[in-house]
Amino acid sequence: MKKNITILLAAFLLAAWGAKAEPGVECELAVYQFDTSRNDDVLLMADTVELLKGVLTTGFLTSFSIDIEIKDLDSARTSFDVHIVTLGASANTYARSFTAEYGLPARLDGIRGKNEVLYSLIVTPVREAAIDLTECSFDRHMKGTFDFLPTANTDIYFVPKSLGDFYWESVKELMETQYRNFQAMFNFNLPGKYSIFLCPCPLKSVIWDKRFGMASDPTRNVGYAIYNNLMNSADPFLVILTAVMRNWGYAPPFLSEGLANYLSVAVFDTKGIFRQSPDLSLSGLLNTYQYFHTDPYIADRTSASFVRFLIDTYNLEEFSKLYQEADDLNLSTKLEEVYGKSLEELEAEWRHYVDTATINYRDLAYQAYLSEMMFNYRAMLKYCRAAAEYAVNTADSLRTLSALKRAYFFNGDYYAATSVQLALTALMDTSASEWMAQGSYRMMNGYYREALADYTKALEMDPENPMVKFNLASYYFYQNDDKTAAQYLTEIVEASDNKSAEGESRVLLGHILKRSPEEADRLRATTYLNQARQVFEQVLAVDNASPSSQMWAGIASAGLAEYDDALNYLQAALFLESRPFYLGMINLWLGKVYDLTGDRQNARAHYGQVLALPSADYHQKEAHKYLDEAYSN
Repeated sequence: MKKNITILLAAFLLAAWGAKAEPGVECELAVYQFDTSRNDDVLLMADTVELLKGVLTTGFLTSFSIDIEIKDLDSARTSFDVHIVTLGASANTYARSFTAEYGLPARLDGIRGKNEVLYSLIVTPVREAAIDLTECSFDRHMKGTFDFLPTANTDIYFVPKSLGDFYWESVKELMETQYRNFQAMFNFNLPGKYSIFLCPCPLKSVIWDKRFGMASDPTRNVGYAIYNNLMNSADPFLVILTAVMRNWGYAPPFLSEGLANYLSVAVFDTKGIFRQSPDLSLSGLLNTYQYFHTDPYIADRTSASFVRFLIDTYNLEEFSKLYQEADDLNLSTKLEEVYGKSLEELEAEWRHYVDTATINYRDLAYQAYLSEMMFNYRAMLKYCRAAAEYAVNTADSLRTLSALKRAYFFNGDYYAATSVQLALTALMDTSASEWMAQGSYRMMNGYYREALADYTKALEMDPENPMVKFNLASYYFYQNDDKTAAQYLTEIVEASDNKSAEGESRVLLGHILKRSPEEADRLRATTYLNQARQVFEQVLAVDNASPSSQMWAGIASAGLAEYDDALNYLQAALFLESRPFYLGMINLWLGKVYDLTGDRQNARAHYGQVLALPSADYHQKEAHKYLDEAYSN
């Protein structure tokens, strides 16, 4: 039976990204500020962008937003329109139409910013370009491309059936929580709502900040993030930066980005930067052009820790004065004027502040949580390991070890996860759940005898625990002992008061009974598999962003020989999942289903993915077996 379930990733890609190359122009954009002391223009930023003919491309360049559209082009020249809106209480607008030969600049002067600062924009068409849209043909300005759902302070936009569609609530929680914390601390007056676009790829209609894969345009109260399986730049920093500049106006990125990162653990990160780069000079970051060309991580962490030092050591009023008076060329001078100290003195104070700062365990633990929410498992691991060093009591230590174990697991390091689990089990050796978890990690690494001992001990401690029984059944399932596995699984599904693991247990039991020579067993298998799929469909009706429910619904459908549904569910799970253990399991079952449908080429590709990933030992062994069979036939 065909179900109305999540669209396949493959179908989504073909429908959305199947466009061919389109005509456009490669352009260089450069912003200059007029230096009155030198009577000359000083370069602040330069970037290269591809502009599609007939597509309005938007962005924010230092202190003003820009709309630019290629109207016409040939092999020698191009015609384009430029529209500019400056950021400020009273915005200034500028518009020009240009026709320029390739290699010759088109210049728009006299762009008036805050404190009467004058900017120039230079657009230099470099060459005619055939712009490949195979991977990203979405246009933010095209009606119907994005849907949106409102939150208290934002409207979150997403392409239907993209990853943002499934996980927008997770983004909402991150954005709203961090924004409210920042708003309360700095008493911002919200000028309307912020629009956050979760883009499945780098849209050609947006001028991106290539340092971080995002774009903030405070003149429009809008931010853009890239949100897909390979990259997630939907960081709360994006909405906070937009709010900072919308409320306080423009300031050099060293100040505006530093302030937007005030709630981060930049001080902790800067301690590490000092250890790696003891000669780091603050003066090299106060010039906007140099700031943009410094390693993004160093610039980001350094600016945030220095801004925090200024606010915490002095006061917010002085920092606000600095923010209002500073521009991209005078920041060093204004620092000395506002604080009455030389730059060298302020840098020495900042270094002392960072070196002597007390690191808060809860801040690190919360940063690890934020990283997990953003699927940034490497950062999660970094902050979990740091939090473990700063835990101050037993409860904190247990929480941190649990998070650290999970971080190693999410990174596919099952040996390290096992080591942490051994420590947890030693601290809570009367917990059946900890012994069960220890067995599970050992089995992932191929230590089956030790895993069985751990599971057996867990069952002795809690003989009726369905999760322990399910893990024991899984052990016997992967050891090809169907009889013992079925005994444990039958106990779970026949215990009417037990809901835990009932879906997964029915799936495994169904697959075991399908292999029975007895017709009655095969009929029971069909019943169990149908019941299991109903369980997971109920979950997906409430939360269709559950990759594990998609996976298990797919495995159940495979057992029912409903292969279209199985592929649909499993492809959806693959689309949503980011943890290597589950990616290995999903790819294994995709390989099995493709084998069952006679598609050996796709089957081998997915088995190969199991082996390429840090998959569990038993998943790798099974993938090897099926690959050997495929190549021997």
